[in-house]
Amino acid sequence: GAPSANLSGRWQVDIRYAAGASTHTLHLRQDGNRLEGTHQGDFLARDIDGTISGENVALASSITERQGDSITYRFTGTVSGETMSGSLSLGEYLDATWTARRPVNTRTL
Repeated sequence: GAPSANLSGRWQVDIRYAAGASTHTLHLRQDGNRLEGTHQGDFLARDIDGTISGENVALASSITERQGDSITYRFTGTVSGETMSGSLSLGEYLDATWTARRPVNTRTL
């Protein structure tokens, strides 16, 4: 379906793992139902892309660690106003949950 929101801009993503929490940043550009941008993690930034259909969001980014292992972050969730939230799959790693908010000072009017 048509996107229920325009997700372009910067999002602060709070990720909760079984063993702790982390804050990442997404810089997204939306073109129709397509999303693309940058996923800034704890150490590295990488490309991220995905889709929005109605209020349902799916995003994925891959990171190659120093050891050469590749980890894919798969964010799935829903948009509600100025927040997004859902589940995060890290392949064989533990699953996590995430909540994203737009920093107030970067909100587009």
